[in-house]
Amino acid sequence: MLIKDLADRAGVSVKAVRYYESRGLLTPARATNGYREYDAADVLVVREIRALLSLGLTADETVPFVECLRAGNERADVCPSSLAAYRLRIAEIDQRIEELSRLRGELSGLLHEAESYPTNQERP
Repeated sequence: MLIKDLADRAGVSVKAVRYYESRGLLTPARATNGYREYDAADVLVVREIRALLSLGLTADETVPFVECLRAGNERADVCPSSLAAYRLRIAEIDQRIEELSRLRGELSGLLHEAESYPTNQERP
């Protein structure tokens, strides 16, 4: 199938497919006329990449999942490298949650102080 067909079937733009190719996530065959040619496996790969990107992974972080699919697995997340990528992303999220919780606490404290501080109109 051509790049437009792949993009349509996977639910992404042609630009996204070209980006995935530039990152080494897709390696299409080339027809004699130079057009890119994709197969059904590429549709699964692009859908997986899109799903992983929506979870906050970067294009580079999707590599283990793509390799897992390309190795013939039905799921992209059953390989040890994919599981390690999940663990890393979860650790990053946990760290961000801690940072946000700390910031929330600081802001809540400042808000409480500001709300209870007498304004010029309330001072004698």
